[in-house]
Amino acid sequence: MKNIILQHWTGALGELEVLSSKNIKKYAEKLDADYRMLRGQVFRKELTPPCQKLYMLDEEFDKYDVVVMLDPDMFTRKGMEDNIFDENGIGKTTEIQDRLLKSLQKCHPALANDDYPYWGGAVRRMDRNLRRRLRKHINAENWMPISKPYHFEDEGIMHRLMTLADVKDTTTLERKWSHGSFEKGIEDAALIHIRTKIAAEGPKRTKIENYRDLIKRGMIEE
Repeated sequence: MKNIILQHWTGALGELEVLSSKNIKKYAEKLDADYRMLRGQVFRKELTPPCQKLYMLDEEFDKYDVVVMLDPDMFTRKGMEDNIFDENGIGKTTEIQDRLLKSLQKCHPALANDDYPYWGGAVRRMDRNLRRRLRKHINAENWMPISKPYHFEDEGIMHRLMTLADVKDTTTLERKWSHGSFEKGIEDAALIHIRTKIAAEGPKRTKIENYRDLIKRGMIEE
């Protein structure tokens, strides 16, 4: 098996993105997988930066059995030994994705279908066969209507590709693979997703402040 973990960022890397890249690269090496931080508008220049993560479907990565794409504010929990490549899930879906799909259906009823999965964008795990099936349907006419409003982004496009490819596999990654930094039970997380919230109800502070707090609590290794 040959696998890779990808991350993506457009523009200059900030402190948090540099730290995440270092952390995730170390994790990939531990799993004997390749790692790469994609930079810039690598998928479609006319789309927003989050949409560039769909480049994980490109034939450039067909030499890999499994490709994992992670947001550049993700970190492994200190002491975590789980292997994401041993999982079966494709993505993570929560009540947030359920709400976004309903909003998408309301705005574009012909382009959204709740018979098909709507994955979150923080973590995606796709084997070669799935990537090839989705890639066949990459065409601006298939997603431009849902690349706006902003909050649909790559999640809406991926949902549209899953629909067109007739992929009804709803195998979900466990919540631990994208555990919000403000959520309870973080000691059981595999990957911690740094958010601005301090608690579910707020208040907020910068992501780097929350990262440093997790360092102090021993949740993330420097």
